[in-house]
Amino acid sequence: MDRTQHQSYKPWQIGAFPKKRRDVQLLKDSDDGLEIDLIFYDPNQTITVKFTYTEMYRVIDEGRRLKQLQHLPLPMEEIVYVVSNSDIVEELVDESCGMLETRDVVHYFIVTDNDCIDVITKANIKPQLGKKC
Repeated sequence: MDRTQHQSYKPWQIGAFPKKRRDVQLLKDSDDGLEIDLIFYDPNQTITVKFTYTEMYRVIDEGRRLKQLQHLPLPMEEIVYVVSNSDIVEELVDESCGMLETRDVVHYFIVTDNDCIDVITKANIKPQLGKKC
């Protein structure tokens, strides 16, 4: 059975990111939170997505996420999605033995040309965007 088939994806911040080639330039996890620098090659621009708090994150080569990618809305023009009915959230809630509940967290899914990044954060903490020259 396809465990990802019940997930749904809603674009986050429609139009905030260029539509052209994109990649992860830097992923930094520190006391200040998780910062993901995304580089867009046309125009040459870097946008930082910062999560001040994360429950978990993972990075997987996009070529290894074929089952999940088939469920994304097409055309896949956006880069960051909010995932509903997330299998990763269900697993995290199960592993936490009652310390987390599904309503307490949000699953953000970031798709670039080469990587897929899952970020689970508290529901009341929104990611921040910043542009670099």
